[in-house]
Amino acid sequence: MARNLYSNTIMALLSFMLLVCAMPLQLKGQPPAPGQQPSSGQTQHRPSSLAHLYWHFLDYLNHLDLKAADLDAQGGDGSLLRNHLQAALQFSDADFAQIRLSSTRLTAALKALDVQAAAIRAGGKSPSSHAQQRALAAQRETAIHSEIDSLAQALTPQKKAALDAFITQLFAPKNLVFQTSSTGSTAPAEVQQ
Repeated sequence: MARNLYSNTIMALLSFMLLVCAMPLQLKGQPPAPGQQPSSGQTQHRPSSLAHLYWHFLDYLNHLDLKAADLDAQGGDGSLLRNHLQAALQFSDADFAQIRLSSTRLTAALKALDVQAAAIRAGGKSPSSHAQQRALAAQRETAIHSEIDSLAQALTPQKKAALDAFITQLFAPKNLVFQTSSTGSTAPAEVQQ
């Protein structure tokens, strides 16, 4: 039974990852890129920020860790779920422990912000609720960037670069990825050197 649950969980996660990677993100009403002719079947990809790719990666890691713990609690072996991202990155236990810690911290921080946002939405729409939602969105961005900064300090520059490349390939293999500078402006990753 545990083996069947384990297989089903792996298949569901892999299917989800393939679906996310295959779904094009389309910007409606956007003009074509310079030098491009619009076509009726053309899909434009929305640039992704590296910070948001980190957010999705850390959330996904936390999800895998929770599923692995559930599997372990049911008498199964959750080690494959727990360790597959680490194995793909070829990171040591010590290096990946820092990533796992960031995953746990960020997930908890964002869940707390989500609870606050739900309470504000439940109170109805008003000018003050919009301002509160914007403030929570800013706090979310700050929490994400704080975890990325924490990882940048905990990992060697080579490990951080490997993690950046892995996350980009996992979550945005065909999209241009934007990095946000410390000043808040964005530029394509290729430009920010």
